[in-house]
Amino acid sequence: MQDRAARGRAAAIAAVGFMALGPSIVKKVAMDEMAFVCWRLAIAALLYGIVVIASGKRLSLDDVRHSVVGGLLFGINLVVFIFAMRRTSATNAVVIASLQPVVLLAVAGPMFGERPDRAIYGWSVVAFGGVVLAMYASDASGVATRQGDLLALIMMLLFSAYYVASKRARRTVDSANYQLALTVVAAVAVLPFALVIEGGLALPIGATGYWWLPWPSCPAPAICSPTTPTATRR
Repeated sequence: MQDRAARGRAAAIAAVGFMALGPSIVKKVAMDEMAFVCWRLAIAALLYGIVVIASGKRLSLDDVRHSVVGGLLFGINLVVFIFAMRRTSATNAVVIASLQPVVLLAVAGPMFGERPDRAIYGWSVVAFGGVVLAMYASDASGVATRQGDLLALIMMLLFSAYYVASKRARRTVDSANYQLALTVVAAVAVLPFALVIEGGLALPIGATGYWWLPWPSCPAPAICSPTTPTATRR
């Protein structure tokens, strides 16, 4: 159990680090945002497919069915993320996203039987205060707008819902199978937005586009064990 908890924490820390760089990458990349997201998901699905085949496993219809909710939430979350990044700063988006643990505290006990350490509540209050301070200090007339901050808040809530859906799905679906299925579902969910909003699916442009496409895009809930007792007591 301790080894499993250690692996879960390490995976969560790595995923948070990768996700924290997401807003800056989207701001930097030299191609249409929706197309960029679609290509990243397609490459991720290819890599997960290789992992599934190499491990001797097979993706079943039950795996796909259990992954649909998580995939749709993840895909819609990415769409809202793009809209938010067009209207707010990368800093504000990351700061607002830090409220996710506060939201999950409300469902950890009733849904998963977890009992967070009391210190978690204190740090959650600190995180909430930091978000309020950052929003108050931001310039609404500049890059960071109130509309963008609201979209970032919706993005955070969608990702929290994705976390819950993934936690439930991982009880019955293997990690690699879940990653593959949800990534394919997310790509299908994002593709119509790229076709309608950007008029097609553009290919990566220049060295910048190719350099950032392979960047890891796997969220923490999908790679952590369903019984990882992060910051909890049993």
